[in-house]
Amino acid sequence: MQYIFERRKQAHITFSGDKLPMEENALVISNHQSWTDIYLIHAVANRKGMLQNCKYFVKDSIKYLPFFGWGMWLAGFPFVRRNWTQDQKKIQATFDTIKRLETPAWIINYVEGSRITPQKLTEAQQFSKERGYTVMRNVLLPRTRGFISCVNTLRISHIKYVYDLTIAYQHQIHSTHFHQAPTMVRVHVRSLWPEYRFHVHCRRYAIEDLPKDEQQLSDWLRKRWAEKDYILELLKKQWTKGLDPAIMWAESPNKDYGTCS
Repeated sequence: MQYIFERRKQAHITFSGDKLPMEENALVISNHQSWTDIYLIHAVANRKGMLQNCKYFVKDSIKYLPFFGWGMWLAGFPFVRRNWTQDQKKIQATFDTIKRLETPAWIINYVEGSRITPQKLTEAQQFSKERGYTVMRNVLLPRTRGFISCVNTLRISHIKYVYDLTIAYQHQIHSTHFHQAPTMVRVHVRSLWPEYRFHVHCRRYAIEDLPKDEQQLSDWLRKRWAEKDYILELLKKQWTKGLDPAIMWAESPNKDYGTCS
């Protein structure tokens, strides 16, 4: 699937941010815009020798899907119902196994809890206003409870880092269509270039450096999302001007990750 997306369909992906070591275990967090997000996360994972070790938090109902769901279940993906009382036990059991066996892993968690939609964005903005949080235009407010549990569970383990990925899409023909990702059908119809452009910005944080106080860790995550919103605004301006988004981070050149075209 990744080969088809990047090579056969010519997905043009650019990268920026921190340099990620090869084959390093990590808890991966990302904004969530489309099912196509997995291709961009896997684009980074593939370049870092971890594609075969990606494990996602997925909806519990998906495990019943033939082939895909069964494969995820056999691969040990954490299945969740978005009910914290039930999910906490499952997450703990999954992580206990990963820690005990020291399984190589990228544990991927969409902390927003859902794909962004205009309605969900409006609701998140209203909630942020009521709570005094930063009001964001490109991402939903992250849910902190699951992230805190993941970090605290992994503090004493072989998984030492959090990778924060910011994913962006641009429709080249309709330049105003920022965040417009191709549909599943569109990905497999014809070449994606030059109609679509994709970008991933990567940040790397040591878990041992993250706050141990839960409120401070919640604040840390919300701050990352406010930065993510700002990054997406910058990307929008760069693409509108027809510029390469990677030049915004000259200290971490695009060559660290490679460019697909």
